[in-house]
Amino acid sequence: MTTVDEKVLSALDLESLSQEEQEALLTDLHEIIARGSLLRIMERMDEETKASLEALMESDASDAAIEEFIQANVPDADAAVAETVEEIQNDILTLADSN
Repeated sequence: MTTVDEKVLSALDLESLSQEEQEALLTDLHEIIARGSLLRIMERMDEETKASLEALMESDASDAAIEEFIQANVPDADAAVAETVEEIQNDILTLADSN
């Protein structure tokens, strides 16, 4: 578990959950971040690049191959991921503050 994961659990007051429950929640959170990041990245692509990425994904390409394609074709992909993480982090902190 990373420091970020520990902060999330603490901010949401989920430290009392079992290790299995914590890991399940964190896995879900990581999937949300991945999906949100992919959506942001695709918004930055032109139609041809989107079609190429979709074809790559449909071919059951490895995660590494998909990441390599994105890095090669979307210059600000890292910024899109950072924006997604920041947005979700802010949402979590807002939720934690309201409790």
